[in-house]
Amino acid sequence: RTLRVFRILRIIRLILEADLSWTEEPKFQSFIGAVIAFNALLMGMETDIQWVGWFYIEQVLLTIYVFELCVLLKRWGLFFLSCRNPDIGWNSLDFAIVVSSVLDSWLFPGIKLIQQALIGDDGRKKRHGSGGGNFGQVMMLMRMLRLMRILRLVKLVKSVRPLYLLVTGVVAALQGVVWVLVLTIVTLYAMGIMATRLIGHRMLFPPGMHVPDNILLPFLTVSDSMFTLFRIMSGAASDEEAMAVDLLMKTLPSVKFAFVFFM
Repeated sequence: RTLRVFRILRIIRLILEADLSWTEEPKFQSFIGAVIAFNALLMGMETDIQWVGWFYIEQVLLTIYVFELCVLLKRWGLFFLSCRNPDIGWNSLDFAIVVSSVLDSWLFPGIKLIQQALIGDDGRKKRHGSGGGNFGQVMMLMRMLRLMRILRLVKLVKSVRPLYLLVTGVVAALQGVVWVLVLTIVTLYAMGIMATRLIGHRMLFPPGMHVPDNILLPFLTVSDSMFTLFRIMSGAASDEEAMAVDLLMKTLPSVKFAFVFFM
């Protein structure tokens, strides 16, 4: 076992000392792009088709991803994850994707095998009986890490230059859309407060007037009023909400002008 460790360390030293300038060439980048595209297709097939061979293909792809990350870290050093790097967002995402895949596919299964070898079946049963909650949390973490593999599709966006430019343009255009969303939320919040106080708290109705609960239910709280007004604004009101608004307009016809102003 000691010799195996030395062999692994020797391989790592050879990689660190090797000339990896060929990884900067377009051929290698095209190869990585093809691997990412193949991995994207593989995840869809793996989801629908049960086959034991997917595991081995996944290990090959993960080895390629780990090699790519090691090459990038060797080339850029700490600047790869530095805040001064303009690609810090993409680099951090790549690092998180590869590390989560390594934890899911190599580290956790290796720890599990070591525990099985050291503890045995009887000891493992005792551990499950005494610390079943912790074991369940670990299994849940492993399932979440498996879902992190879906983020590899983001690498496809980065590797295809036209697609990357398209996404960059969409993100830049979303900056204006964000302010439209903020204005919409502020408007819904203000109208929600008014609707809750006027309708939900019965301030709009004359004293002693009988008001059906169907009218008050969608406007009892500010959050309920905002959600109801949003659904009315988008034309997706439920039957109960539409009925409540119709009853409200029949009870107080003057409210029609308020809804026309809101729309």
